[in-house]
Amino acid sequence: MEHKGTVVLETKRLILRPFCMEDLEQIYYNCWSDKDVWKWTNYVPMNSVEDVINTANMFTENWLGAYQRPNRYSWAIQLKESGEVIGRYFGMNPDDKVSQVELAYEMGKEWWNKGLMTEATKKVIDFFFREVGFNRIYAYHAGGNPASGRVMQKCNMVYEGTLRQAGRCNNGIIDKVCYSILLSEYFSE
Repeated sequence: MEHKGTVVLETKRLILRPFCMEDLEQIYYNCWSDKDVWKWTNYVPMNSVEDVINTANMFTENWLGAYQRPNRYSWAIQLKESGEVIGRYFGMNPDDKVSQVELAYEMGKEWWNKGLMTEATKKVIDFFFREVGFNRIYAYHAGGNPASGRVMQKCNMVYEGTLRQAGRCNNGIIDKVCYSILLSEYFSE
């Protein structure tokens, strides 16, 4: 394992990069202010830009300072064309002992169904396998949010099973549907 932290990644239409304080209003208004986005997350509901800082404890000195850790993977999803920040990509729970990491993501509703999250996910998976050296990458989606699962399927992640009523998000108790991809599977494609 060779942790590199939140390095800048580019795709055809996106730049994935560390957040900076100037992104706060864009990520709030383009993504986190929409109840259809945050209902599938565990974030405390945010009703204002101030709530992002004071209630969710994001964009604080501590939160931004976490980028100093080499195993911190939290990208702003920025459109190349406009420069707008439209979402977040997160590599959670990196586990060096098992050599695995969990993916989590959200994007503003205006940009759903355009292939952007699939594009970002493919890039993050490639980075985690080629650059960091993880052996397994996994993700869960809420049973009531199959669109998130379609992103995983398009990235050749394999369905592992459904943990019934095993999670909670802002939409209540949910089934957690698990997908994963292994290093050997990625390179055999």
